[in-house]
Amino acid sequence: MRKLILCGILMLFLTSLNGCTKEELILTAENIETNTLLAKNNGVIQAATVEDFSKDYYNLNELSEFVMGEINTYNQVSGGENVIMDELERKDDKVIMILSYTGMKHYAEFNKVLAAYFNGGNKEILIELPNTLVNVKDGSTDNTRDVIQNEKIKVLIVEEPFDVIVDGKIQHHSDNATIVEKNKLKSAMEGTTVIVFKP
Repeated sequence: MRKLILCGILMLFLTSLNGCTKEELILTAENIETNTLLAKNNGVIQAATVEDFSKDYYNLNELSEFVMGEINTYNQVSGGENVIMDELERKDDKVIMILSYTGMKHYAEFNKVLAAYFNGGNKEILIELPNTLVNVKDGSTDNTRDVIQNEKIKVLIVEEPFDVIVDGKIQHHSDNATIVEKNKLKSAMEGTTVIVFKP
């Protein structure tokens, strides 16, 4: 009888632990409506692009072959599976492509764009940042250099219009971005968007 009770308590404990486990964020074509970038805590970047695919002569297989050729070439040069195609799907007159990158460095190099993702406390930042960032809590502004020296936060920098989702809670952002949810914002149509979040 004692063994049964102990087993029952252990099962309840394990169930409660599983209930507290944070659900992994992941982009899927099913839930994508616009260009979206997801920054995970482990440094992995997922990026979804949504493009017009309304012409009769557009061919999904040809697009897939072209993209896979670009990915294979990049992975050979970079020395590993640093870019992976997660999904390529046609939805009505749009095509949605989702790629994963082992780090922001590979996202930036593969797409030939300016982007960065680093831990707070980094002293060597080569990208020019705005002087102040908006504090999400009360809308006030804080000195950017002071904010990003906090070693408990992560900093994400993009120069493309995205719905940006982070694996945590956004605390500060550049004034050209718009908060959507506690972990999601719309980046600027032009210029550099800075997002500071706590995992």
